[in-house]
Amino acid sequence: MANKIILKRGADGNVSSLTPVSIGEPIWGTTSNKFYVASGTSAGNFEWVGAPILDEDAMGSDSATSLATQQSIKAYVTSQVTAQDLDFSTDTGSGGTVDLDSQALAFTSGEGINITHSGQAVTFACEDATVSNKGVASFATADFTVSSGAVSIASIANSQIDNSNIAVTDGTTSSNIALGATLTFTDVDNETEVTQSGGTVTIGLPNDVTIGGDLTVNGTTTTVESTTVSTADVMIELAKDNDSADSVDFGMYGKYNDGSTTRYSGWFRNQDGTFTGAGTTYTDAITFYQEYSKEAPGTTSSLIDTSHGSYALAPIECSAVNGATLDGGTF
Repeated sequence: MANKIILKRGADGNVSSLTPVSIGEPIWGTTSNKFYVASGTSAGNFEWVGAPILDEDAMGSDSATSLATQQSIKAYVTSQVTAQDLDFSTDTGSGGTVDLDSQALAFTSGEGINITHSGQAVTFACEDATVSNKGVASFATADFTVSSGAVSIASIANSQIDNSNIAVTDGTTSSNIALGATLTFTDVDNETEVTQSGGTVTIGLPNDVTIGGDLTVNGTTTTVESTTVSTADVMIELAKDNDSADSVDFGMYGKYNDGSTTRYSGWFRNQDGTFTGAGTTYTDAITFYQEYSKEAPGTTSSLIDTSHGSYALAPIECSAVNGATLDGGTF
C-alpha cells in the first residue's frame, strides 16, 4: 500500500480563523477547491496560491476561482476570431465586412491619389495634377484667390490671354484695341449721329444732313418735303438714260386745284420728238399744257395722254420771242 499525504482541509470560510502551526503550512479549501499556504503564525495568515484547472473549450462555467488549460484558451480564442469580422462603410454605402480570420482589408487608389503603407501606417498622398491626370494643383496668387475651398479668378493681365486684342477694321485699314481699352464711335457733323444706351450703339442720320460727295438714290419715287429747294447746278438733267434711244417723254409739272378737281400743268417733250396740233406736226416741240386732270404725269414712255378730255394747251405769256418762227398752222 502506497504512502499518502493528506493535507489539512476544511471549508474555505474557516480559513480566516484558522491559526497556522508554522509558516508554509498547506491547507485545502473544500468549498471552492482552493489551495492555501501559511504566510505567518497568526490566525488567518493563509494565502491562496492556486485554483483547480478546468478543460472547457467554450469557457461555459464562468468561474472566478478556476483556471483554464492552454488548449481550452486556444480553442476559445480561435473560435471567437473565426466568428468575428470588421464592419466598414464608404461613400458608396454601408455593409462592408472583412473576415478577420481569412480576409484582408484593401485600400485601392484612384486617379490623383497614391496609397502606401509601412508597418501598420497607411499613407494617403495626392498626386500633382497634369494635363492628363487629376490631382493637386497650385494657383498663382496674383491670378486666383481661394477661400473655404472656393476658387475665384482675380484680375488677369492681357499678356496672359491668347486673344488680348479686338481687331477693328473698315474693310481696308485694321487696328487693334486691347481688352479693357475703350472703343469709341464718332459721328460726322451733318452726316451721322451716334447714340449709346445700355451697351447698344445706334448710328443714324441727324436732322440736318450734308453729303460731301455724290448721292445716288435708287428707287421708284424720291419725295422731298422741303419748302425751298436750292441747287448750285446750272443745268438740271432729265431722262438721263434716254441717250441710247428716244424712248421716254420728259418734262416737268405742278399741280393745283380749280376749286373742285386736282389738275396738273407743266411742259413736256414727246418721246419721238414730234407734236401734232391744229393739223400740223412739229418736230422736237416743247408742249405746255394745263387743266389736265386725268392723272399725275407718269414715268413710262408717255407722260401725257393728249387725247384725254381734260387735256388742253396752255397759253404762254412772255415779253418777246427772239430768233423764232411763229406758225399758226393751217385750217
